[in-house]
Amino acid sequence: MSLGEAETKRQQAIQFVDRVGRDSGKFEEMDARQYAESRGFQVLENPQKVVTTMTKQELATTLDQAADLVDEALDPELTREELVGKVKELSDLIAGEEPDDDDEDEAEE
Repeated sequence: MSLGEAETKRQQAIQFVDRVGRDSGKFEEMDARQYAESRGFQVLENPQKVVTTMTKQELATTLDQAADLVDEALDPELTREELVGKVKELSDLIAGEEPDDDDEDEAEE
């Protein structure tokens, strides 16, 4: 957890202990790092948060692509391998991965 998250948890612990009528001095004396370690958490110095945001248009396009892939996967004439391929494409799309051009080349051959 980040140092900020540890501090938030420490403050929540103080509030909880106060609410139930106990002495919160133990938590008040600790800093965020000490609190995290006492609870068995590791404080990460520079946690990497990957935040990807999509515009409404990008989200709409992705949802349309997903719907198309689902429709294609529901084709009763697909072989098992083709169905697995469609499900993999859908999984990759939802995970935000770029489609492999190799897969498309193989499908055309």
